[in-house]
Parts: sequence; C-alpha cells; structure tokens
Amino acid sequence: MPWRPVPLHDYVYETVDGEEFQRIKKAFTVTKAKYDNLSEELRKQKITNTINTKKLETGLRARALIQKVAQETQSKLEYHISSLVTTALSSVFPDPYEFKVKFEQRRNKTECDLLFVKNGLERDPMFETGGGTKDVASFALRLAYWSLNKNRRFIALDEPMPNIHADDLKEKTADMIKTISSKLNVQLLIITDLDWILGAADKVFNVSIENGVSSVVEVNQ
Repeated sequence: MPWRPVPLHDYVYETVDGEEFQRIKKAFTVTKAKYDNLSEELRKQKITNTINTKKLETGLRARALIQKVAQETQSKLEYHISSLVTTALSSVFPDPYEFKVKFEQRRNKTECDLLFVKNGLERDPMFETGGGTKDVASFALRLAYWSLNKNRRFIALDEPMPNIHADDLKEKTADMIKTISSKLNVQLLIITDLDWILGAADKVFNVSIENGVSSVVEVNQ
C-alpha cells in the first residue's frame, strides 16, 4: 500500500490555558531548583568523603608509623634496662636472676612489667625474691632510668642496700656500685651508716647536728 500523508485534521490537539501553563512552569522551576540543590549537596558530600578518606588513610599510616617507632623504642628500653640490671645482679650474686622488662598492652594502655627470671620461670620481684636481690635491682633501675636522660650527672641515694648482710656480698656490691657509677659517669651521693659502703667511697663526710646546727666534716680515710 503506497504511503500517503495524513491530513492535519486527523490529529487531536489538547490545549493548555495560560494559568495552567504558569502552574506547571512554576512547579518545574521549584523541582529543578531542588534538583540543583541536591546535586550541589551531593557534589560537596563527595568532596568531603574524599577528604575524609584521605585523612583516614593518612591517620592509619601515621598510627602504623607511631606503633613501629614505639615498638622499636620499647625494644631498646627493654634491652638497655634489662642488660644494666642483669649485669648488676650477676656482679653480686653467684646464682643471679636475669632481669627482664616486658611491655604489655592492657586496657588500651601500655604497661611495663619488671620481672626476675630463672630457669625460664618469671617471678614478681616484690613478692618472690629476697631483700638483697631487690636492693641491687632497685639501685641498678634508678641508674638505668637516669641514664635515659642525662641532664644531671648526680644522683642522691638514701640508705641503699639495707638487706645486704653477707660479707662476700658486701664487697661485691660495693665494687658493683663503683663500677656502674664510673661506667655511666655519674656522681653518687649516698647517705648511709654502713661501714662497707663508706669504705668504698671516694670521699666520706660526717654530718652531725648540735643545738639545731648542722655541721659537715670530711673524714680522712
């Protein structure tokens, strides 16, 4: 069947009056404005998400770096402190404990455990060892802590080593005090009335109080 044009009068046109047209136009304008606002908010949100993602990635990398540095620092501290205290103990006692520093994560905090180790068994120094061992370890710990920040080459100690009683241990302890202080280049001011410590000192001063007045006199050795 051959094609033929369709007369215009075959179509039905529905006309819209001016008022209805304005209403539709206004509704379209409002809808488009909402769409444009939502599009702009979406664009801003995408930018914000991108920034936050980069911040998160940077934060994670920074945390990983901090954790790595912290672990390395803790390892150095463990070795430094453990080595110094263990050396002090082995200089005095014939069958010494090994001193161990161990950092542990508890309750989202880093805590430091101080332990004595013998035959693979870890012991709490406060409850499972003798007083003399604790005296030597306490002395060495103070010097190890001081050596981490050597702002002053001077330490004052009040009545150290009260539980060292055996004569052979007294001599070894005195030698240990002199050796470590010399090795670390720290001057010790020791307040004591123990003859075996006084005998190992480079200088001895006698402090007395009379009528409320203190006097200090160097004692010739």
